[in-house]
Amino acid sequence: MDGRRPLPEDLVVDILLRLPVESLLRFKCVCKHWYALIKSPSFIEKHFHHKNNCARLLVCNLKVAREVDAIVRSVVFSLLPEEIVPGVTPEQKTLLQLPRVADFTCVAGPVDGLFLVQKKFYGDDVCLGLWNPATREFRPLPPAPFEIEYFFSDHDHQFGLGFDLLTQDYKVVWIRVFWDEPGQGVYPRVYACVYSSCNNSWKHLTPEFPSSSTLSAPLDATYLNGVYYWLSRGLDEIYTIRSFDMGSEQFREMQVPDIPSEHWGTLTLRGNSLALLTGDPGKPMTSIYDVWVLKQEGIWSKVLTVQPHIDAHWPRNIWDNDKMVFEITETSQLVLYDPTTRQVTDLGFQLDLNIAGCWVFNYKESLAPIKRGNETQGEDNAVEQIEHFFYTIAMDEDLKDLEYKIL
Repeated sequence: MDGRRPLPEDLVVDILLRLPVESLLRFKCVCKHWYALIKSPSFIEKHFHHKNNCARLLVCNLKVAREVDAIVRSVVFSLLPEEIVPGVTPEQKTLLQLPRVADFTCVAGPVDGLFLVQKKFYGDDVCLGLWNPATREFRPLPPAPFEIEYFFSDHDHQFGLGFDLLTQDYKVVWIRVFWDEPGQGVYPRVYACVYSSCNNSWKHLTPEFPSSSTLSAPLDATYLNGVYYWLSRGLDEIYTIRSFDMGSEQFREMQVPDIPSEHWGTLTLRGNSLALLTGDPGKPMTSIYDVWVLKQEGIWSKVLTVQPHIDAHWPRNIWDNDKMVFEITETSQLVLYDPTTRQVTDLGFQLDLNIAGCWVFNYKESLAPIKRGNETQGEDNAVEQIEHFFYTIAMDEDLKDLEYKIL
């Protein structure tokens, strides 16, 4: 030892809070004290909300290629830089690439940097998993115990991912709507289950909203302060908001601004507020969008009106408060539109919009753990596990034997 004094503890913490997750994962090996500090819930929360941890655009691009005897899907998760220079296509960082996957359906999130990934399985069952791209942790969820009559058929489903502030528990709520096919008067029935990451188990819920309502998937995970939100539209074409409290595990309803019935609407986040994006998308040069922000329950304020002078398009998300991400229908491009300067920036993605999909998220790195207690997972094993989750499934002629093969 050279006799020099160690740095003050508060200065060490301040330096570590400014570092990216990748560096912090390596620095856990420096000493036991740093290991305990970086894994502590208080440090994880401070790091996530630190000003250096800026929201960036994360794009999940699902493509489909036709081969001789099959249709092959590939999925790429790409992260864009913190600053996107207007008019300059940004560099992409590939977080995960799955060149051959079976039945990849969608991604929900992020909440505290965590995503819920969904894979549809043979027999209309659905497999779910939690994933942290920054730490590369992955956790497959056990099957949900829906008790469904054999003659029911899937009509719709939605997910919500959130955090129970009281129990410090990440939860997933799954809502499923089924049609009663053999009945003379066919009508839908609604079921729900909630998953606890602490217990690694599901339990049944009783949704208290009409089965005739249609829940719309938000552009981003609309989770705020322990509550998840969906936009709902009834048979009367009137919009409302359905919410789920992760602590009380209760569903609630909330009113929205007066939206014309012919207008499209979706939920997202704008900063730390719930936002509602409405408009008449798809019209070249003439589409108009309004952005509403929830000030307090039942009170909305219109904060932005945008008329993008671009070709036929579809909105994908809001970024950096007021910039908007659109997909261009004719060219299958993903672009960033700045309403202040009217600058359009090509983000460098070629989308496969006919039979595939694309998701655009506001993403911040997180140290939030998925594994609990004595569960451990090395980085290499984590990559293998998420690849294993997206097996290619081959069935024989009798549909009895399943062959699992990692590609």
